[in-house]
Amino acid sequence: MKKTFLKTIGTMWLAILMLATFTQISVSAQDKNNEEENSAQTQEDLSRQPRKYARSLEGSWSVLATVRNCQTGDAIRTIPRMNTFMQGGTMQEFAAAGPPSLRGPGHGVWSHLSERRFSYAVQFFRFNADGSFAGSIRERRNVEVSRFGSTYNATGTAEIFDANGNLISTVCATETATRFE
Repeated sequence: MKKTFLKTIGTMWLAILMLATFTQISVSAQDKNNEEENSAQTQEDLSRQPRKYARSLEGSWSVLATVRNCQTGDAIRTIPRMNTFMQGGTMQEFAAAGPPSLRGPGHGVWSHLSERRFSYAVQFFRFNADGSFAGSIRERRNVEVSRFGSTYNATGTAEIFDANGNLISTVCATETATRFE
């Protein structure tokens, strides 16, 4: 009888111990899931604000880029171009700056700075009339999108490199753009 009683008590303690162990794991898992869910909700709430502004740049834009003398601000020439800003921070650009055989399309990245302010950097390759590689141009712009997101103005620079990657010159530029719809 004593042996049966001890066996019963031992089994009960084992059951209680197992129950307590599994209950803690279950509660711990629930807490972790709740934390992850709350964290996801917080991140979602925070991401809504930047996405609202990001949408104000995403899309295609008809652009007039004016190349300027950096010291005087005088206009050198105005070039029509298309800028397309994709979700995720990449962009493409193409300009009617001369024969297409002398210039490739531009590829770049953009980022949201604050509210309606953005920046982008884009690079394209240049070619000589015989088709040989002439170098590249890297442009950087600071953009401010209008309140309603239908236009933007930008300022920045363009660095011109030779075929060996040596900086030849730097020019300044301004842009006015209208959303292409």
